[in-house]
Amino acid sequence: MFSAISKVVDFVLGTVLEHEDLDNSNSVTKGADNTDFKNASVSDAYLRHQDQPDVLLTAIVDEQEKNSESSTAFFKGKVTQVFCGHGLIDGEVYFSADSVCEGGVLQVGDQVNVVARQQHREGGWIAETVTVVHSSWEEDEEKPVVSTGEVGRVTQFRGGEGVINKNIFFDISSCLEGYRPHPGDWVTVELEADEEDDETKKEPEADGFEDYPSEKQLYAAKVAPLREWSFEGVISAAMADHGYIDEEVYFRIEACMNGYRPRKWDRVRVAAIESTQGKCSWRAVGVFPLSSDSASYRSKQTTNRYQSMDRGRGWVVPGQKPQMPHRKHNMSIPRKLPHYPVPESLRQCVMDQKELTEYSVHLTQMLSMENYIQRMSVLLHLEEIQMELDIREFDLYRVCLKRAGEFLALHVPGLAEGRPSVLIGDAVILSSPSNPDEPQYEGIVHELHSEEVLLKFNTDFHSRYLGEDYNVEFTFNRTPLRRCHQAAHLAFAHLGEAAPRDVQLRTPQVDLTSTAVSSGRNKPGKLQSSQPTQSNSRTPSSQAAQPVQNYNTSSSVANGLSQHSLVSNPTSDYSVPSRQPAVSRQKKSENLEASSPVHYLPNIGRGIQDAVTFFNPRLNDRQKAAVIQILLGQGRPLPYVIFGPPGTGKTITVVEAVLQILTCVPKSRIVICTPSNSAADLLAERLHLSGVVKTSDMGIPDSILPYCVFGHNLETVCRYRIIIATCNTAGYLYTAGLKEGHFTHAFIDEATEPECLIPAGLVAGADGQIILAGDPKQLGPIVMSPFAKMYGLQLSFLERLMDRLPYRHDPQRYSEHGGFHSALVTMLVNNYRCHPAILALPSQLFYYGQLQERASKSLTHTLVDWHLLPKPDIPVIFDGIRGEDVREGDSPSWFNPGETVRVVHYLQGLLGNNPPVAPDDIGIITPYRKQVEKIRMMIDRLAIPRVKVGSVEEFQGQERQAIIISTVRSNERLVNSDIRHVLGFLSNPKRFNVSITRAQALLVVIGNPHVLAQDEYWRAFIRMCTEKGCYRGCDLPDSLLPENPSDSIERKPAEACARVST
Repeated sequence: MFSAISKVVDFVLGTVLEHEDLDNSNSVTKGADNTDFKNASVSDAYLRHQDQPDVLLTAIVDEQEKNSESSTAFFKGKVTQVFCGHGLIDGEVYFSADSVCEGGVLQVGDQVNVVARQQHREGGWIAETVTVVHSSWEEDEEKPVVSTGEVGRVTQFRGGEGVINKNIFFDISSCLEGYRPHPGDWVTVELEADEEDDETKKEPEADGFEDYPSEKQLYAAKVAPLREWSFEGVISAAMADHGYIDEEVYFRIEACMNGYRPRKWDRVRVAAIESTQGKCSWRAVGVFPLSSDSASYRSKQTTNRYQSMDRGRGWVVPGQKPQMPHRKHNMSIPRKLPHYPVPESLRQCVMDQKELTEYSVHLTQMLSMENYIQRMSVLLHLEEIQMELDIREFDLYRVCLKRAGEFLALHVPGLAEGRPSVLIGDAVILSSPSNPDEPQYEGIVHELHSEEVLLKFNTDFHSRYLGEDYNVEFTFNRTPLRRCHQAAHLAFAHLGEAAPRDVQLRTPQVDLTSTAVSSGRNKPGKLQSSQPTQSNSRTPSSQAAQPVQNYNTSSSVANGLSQHSLVSNPTSDYSVPSRQPAVSRQKKSENLEASSPVHYLPNIGRGIQDAVTFFNPRLNDRQKAAVIQILLGQGRPLPYVIFGPPGTGKTITVVEAVLQILTCVPKSRIVICTPSNSAADLLAERLHLSGVVKTSDMGIPDSILPYCVFGHNLETVCRYRIIIATCNTAGYLYTAGLKEGHFTHAFIDEATEPECLIPAGLVAGADGQIILAGDPKQLGPIVMSPFAKMYGLQLSFLERLMDRLPYRHDPQRYSEHGGFHSALVTMLVNNYRCHPAILALPSQLFYYGQLQERASKSLTHTLVDWHLLPKPDIPVIFDGIRGEDVREGDSPSWFNPGETVRVVHYLQGLLGNNPPVAPDDIGIITPYRKQVEKIRMMIDRLAIPRVKVGSVEEFQGQERQAIIISTVRSNERLVNSDIRHVLGFLSNPKRFNVSITRAQALLVVIGNPHVLAQDEYWRAFIRMCTEKGCYRGCDLPDSLLPENPSDSIERKPAEACARVST
């Protein structure tokens, strides 16, 4: 498909030109050294290079022209090459997606009827109409699917055989039909199953190949280009055997179609694949001229230039050249990571408890481009200082280490609970308690056990250590903070204004029109220009071509999805999409218009909706709207927001959007960043279950282990189509020295703004697309420094955007899209988690009253007849208790013995229910660590099965069938102090929201209503419980008493209203 000139000569003469594969680096270097891209004229050099095969080809074409009565011809032919919607018929006649009747998708081998015309007397043939006679798709479907895939680079190719990554051998028969590899090409490889003995395998010819005795030799079953890109560009240099397009795409002369002879400044249509060719990252495999009269135009232009030179005008003062907005500035992502040390003056200011605004006046100012870097840097330094102070609390004094084989073992109390948090690779510093002048020794953590770490020091220290006592100082890894500093600087330089106030809609990155309706295959859209006002802007394109990664996508998707049962809502697993080959949704609607009209989404054109076939057909309207808007990308480079309240299917929406981009945008490379490793595992598993993503696309539960890569070869890791990592881990990709455009899309879950900017910096540029997924109404990232919190570091990037125009909620202006700008935000509203009684209040308080209950009753109504409910059918309880909150010794943490007893009482009721609730389906939330300890202690003493007990932060993102909340605080005299310092649940609406939305079928809250009622959110919750008859316990404060007290409020005996003493 890609070696066009060879195919044409083969078709005409019956011979194949033998082209010697030149060394990649030498040819590119030669072009770079000898060519001035802006000024050099290469026409004379090229004319001298006209060789005999080109002359013979011209003679044959002339002979055909003489025998032809007109410039239009009709014939039957066979599709021989396809790439990005373009291709060749019989190796000679060029066609585009627009010429294919009924928007069909052509593949190699299809028999077609063609009406073609010749551009001019010496020009090539172009198909005007192509009609499919017979499709080879059915035959392709029978090909076996090979499961093992990798990404690699062609290191050698000669004589029809080649090597990938120095240890994977292949021959031309295993390559995608029409693809002729070239050293430097990045490819996806499906490996042969190792069923034969080594003796029976055919060894590749040794002649011409290097030996790699240290590598295990593998054999490729299928080889295909990794990424494709179709665009229109300008030839910036043309040598005898190769050239460059737009100074960044390399091509060889064989890639020029229909005998085209490239010249500098020619405008061409290009099909390229990803390939490392010197400084270029793309290699053109098809180059076709856009203007047939370029030669005559150039002659006229050259003549005029010489005439103007003869006019001699003396000295001419040059003018200012305009900036070319369509040109890339070739920004390189910084590879070196600076240290960003904490200024001693700031450290001293914190230690002396001085006013921070004296150190940095930027803290008192509104965030702006003028103070962005300074403000973010100060906040990050404040967080680092607090981390240093916190970890000092765990230092050990006069402890002794013990030998454990090649390691020295250190006993660390509290290690199992993450106090301190120690990771493999962290450093521990030993110092002598008696001799401060003695050198300190650094030990690196190699293994972690429940209460000890295994360390390795300098070999001399190991050999002479005899059990002496040492002081131990723990450290933390500064690299994540340094990445955040770097990301803030990069954002200032390349991501534009931090607070955008307007959006300018751009041409969609994918043309989803009614003429590009989806057939039974996963047909990508037609990519359009990213700069609609520029006639010569390049266009990443996939028009009607299936991505080279998916040889048989429809079949593999259906097979993969059919292995999983259908689910009742789109937040669980994928189900089999109902796809009908060659029948569009629009045509189907015409046939069934009278009986079953098609449902369309508002604010999105019907033709666009007809063109999209969803991998998960169970998506609801808002989820589909979000996916389509992301696919169109009209608001880029402004981030797109998936506003996902709890239980609304945010993750499944992200998965669908990733799959659509992967298949519809062949040039795409996606980085997905999550707040935790477990969230990354979940997302990878969902992509695995879709059946679309292959091991060569994505890079530790067993189901996702084939997709995991461990960074031993960062250059190869960076070439995967999908990379999933935490924000901080994504920072390691910077060390690969990537260029702008390497990553095209970034999906980011909530994080602090500097953390969020780490993956955002990887897609810096006008064409990069950032998608933020999260809920600004729930808890944001954890920040340790109270000063950093005070000045806004705890705000996520998503939360700050949602509070600014044009992201702000505006129900009058955007009433048809949930009150948000449809090109920038989609709020998901269908809740698949909670009972309606649990969902009603958070919907009203935080989500504009839009949340709709869509969960199965088999999930949410399982405890409506529980015997401890104050009112049957309403699974919500507020148990009022005026207990006593106490502290032990000098511990800062609170606990409430009375509430502990009530928590265990409800827990026993759930475990003893008929049928019993499983321990794994019960969660206990409390804001204080000491209360967690007391509840666990009582559970163990009563021999009750253990359930999860933890803080609100530990439950964020999780759900349980039943949730019990212990609020702890009961001292009414200290409530104002709690509110002022945002302690516990008071004066923290996000913590309140998260805590009450974890429950699916039952929510029990235990607390002092006299304390909680002073918070507006808890007051609303208690009032709801009293109105619905779900309150029991002690007397209510006057502000919450109903006008007509009734028996709907269950009260305990009088003694229960008294304080519960310890």
